[in-house]
Amino acid sequence: TYVVLKVQNLKSTTIDRRGSEPCWEQDFMFEICADGKGFIIELWKKGLLWDSILGVLWIPLATVEHATDEGPGTWWTLHSEVIKNGGEIQGTKTPTSYEILLDVYFARPF
Repeated sequence: TYVVLKVQNLKSTTIDRRGSEPCWEQDFMFEICADGKGFIIELWKKGLLWDSILGVLWIPLATVEHATDEGPGTWWTLHSEVIKNGGEIQGTKTPTSYEILLDVYFARPF
């Protein structure tokens, strides 16, 4: 499995890991515009011919706190559907059996 993170026009992907409890321990850092609405986390399963999505999560930027250091993280339930208004993502719905542990925060400037 691997994770894809999408925020505004940016996208980053983890390396793929095997097992039922993969761990990536990977940091992502993006410089983004203040007018952004949120970001998407996708969990994918690598396949022989094509990959399949296991779940997706929309996190609104308004809910992300500022911090100076890493925290313990939060378990998030992944969903199977994306809610859109026009072409803009508004959220996710229909929980799956998959969860992901994320530590999400805005880093304060040094």
